[in-house]
Amino acid sequence: MHDEAEFVRQFEKRGALWIYQGESSPDRPHGLMTSGKHSNGFFNGSLVVRDSKLLPLCCGTLLDLSGLDRARIDSVWGSAMGGIPIAYEVARHIRVPFGFTEKGDGVMLVKRFPVKSGERVLVTEDVMTTGGTTQKTIFALENAGAIIMDEIFVLVNRSGKTELDGRNIVALINRELPLWDEVDCPYCAVGSKALRPKDNWEKLTQAAS
Repeated sequence: MHDEAEFVRQFEKRGALWIYQGESSPDRPHGLMTSGKHSNGFFNGSLVVRDSKLLPLCCGTLLDLSGLDRARIDSVWGSAMGGIPIAYEVARHIRVPFGFTEKGDGVMLVKRFPVKSGERVLVTEDVMTTGGTTQKTIFALENAGAIIMDEIFVLVNRSGKTELDGRNIVALINRELPLWDEVDCPYCAVGSKALRPKDNWEKLTQAAS
């Protein structure tokens, strides 16, 4: 049985997930992302995928949630870097090959692994923010001849979307965590300070407790 609250707890326990709780306040900081955008939440997928006990549970739960006919999946792909361990673990569960796309000049590329024409591919990610990287991965795979399954697996869906280009987003945690430019940030507007989550984890989590 899928218990989203339990996955939130497990991710928080590992320092992988922080979500701003309650009303914005000048006494409580918010998140400053690497992109320069501001946010009320942060997910560090690397702290989940490195956990050899938690990751199999995550991937098995995604498969159960989706209800996919596993026999229809020929391979599982993710995008470098965050999607690689998830693609591997899902593929291991259903005993099919895995692969990953790599960054090119503004695109994702199929480089290291072959894709057969008509190969039925399941796409995975660690976190979906805008869906842009996933779209590029799908585009690259389709150009290589793959048929992309109707579901996309992600650990945390922070986009607020339930689907991407007509494909259902299957996630362990669905929590919209918007991004703002500094001038539009509602937290900055009340005097909350923006901090980089990885460098200020205790300040963010203590403020939220």
